[in-house]
Amino acid sequence: MKSEDSAAELEKLFKTVAKMETRLTMLEDIEAIKKLHRAYGYYLEHWQDDEIVELFSHNPDVSVEINATGLYKGWEAIKASYRFADHYTAYEGAKKAPPDYLHILMPIAGIVDVDPDGKTAKGRWYGFFLGAMPRPRKVRALIGATIWENEYIKEDGTWKFLKLFANDIICSPLDEGWVKTPYLVNTRKTVAPSPNVHFQHYPSGYIFPYHYKNPVTGK
Repeated sequence: MKSEDSAAELEKLFKTVAKMETRLTMLEDIEAIKKLHRAYGYYLEHWQDDEIVELFSHNPDVSVEINATGLYKGWEAIKASYRFADHYTAYEGAKKAPPDYLHILMPIAGIVDVDPDGKTAKGRWYGFFLGAMPRPRKVRALIGATIWENEYIKEDGTWKFLKLFANDIICSPLDEGWVKTPYLVNTRKTVAPSPNVHFQHYPSGYIFPYHYKNPVTGK
């Protein structure tokens, strides 16, 4: 084999290895983001607000917006939005979830796309949940589903939430079902929503906008 041929083959090999390294990094990033999002669900179930807020970036643009309860932007606002003892007044300021409270939240069908720079990413998920909400006279069983469209950021090698954006599809008493009672309205609203944002639940037919293009057509 001529020396120029050897050099060409070596260059080709280097390019192949570089592509494989890039691909491996992207796959590792996607798995890290999936773990991040799944951990959020487990912490939410048990009112572990300290653990939840640590999943979020300190970037000035960090935000949470869930349905029409308002846009929480900035680190301090994020902490306030997950102060569960303040939100669930029926539990008299309890600092952890009561034994008869249940909120099993399962992130499923995730589509995660890492941006070319490898520093940011977007993800779309379904969230399916089963719940039990204690009330003065009884414990109310709930069933629900939501869609997340989130943004993530990689800081010092660790992926964190940058923007968490969720739209509930149904939130219904289990004994009534989502056809009879599609949605129990959450009246908690302490901050203003972001402009031009619409949240719609079943049976509106609303399609929460996708962050990605069609993977086949590219449109």
